[in-house]
Amino acid sequence: MPQLDVKGLDRSEWGGSIVRLHHSHRSGIGRYGVARIINTADRSRSFDAVLLGHDDETAIYMAFDARQSLGIDKGQRLSFDLKELGWFGKLRWYLKTPDPRIYIPAWLAAWSVVLGLLGFLLGVVSLLK
Repeated sequence: MPQLDVKGLDRSEWGGSIVRLHHSHRSGIGRYGVARIINTADRSRSFDAVLLGHDDETAIYMAFDARQSLGIDKGQRLSFDLKELGWFGKLRWYLKTPDPRIYIPAWLAAWSVVLGLLGFLLGVVSLLK
């Protein structure tokens, strides 16, 4: 359970569900892995995010929304655990993330799959009659 300084992301990454963390603190979770970050000081606070890297081994970089969810501010130290999300957790994250760059395409894809399955079932039913 690492304890790192909390810093903000670059302006170009604001609003995203990204957390930048040195690979030595990612608990074996690869780059672009989706994980739940749990504040060990208050286990009721967590945030699901995409993990990316950076070179600073002493800090964790996150956006305002992530800091709010974890109950911390820039400049504080965060003691945390990471839990990699499985395929269902990733799917839930894609559909529920507040970032419209992620959830809009995810919802379009989900509806496309549902409508495709419905069309397939209607085609099978019409062939059986």
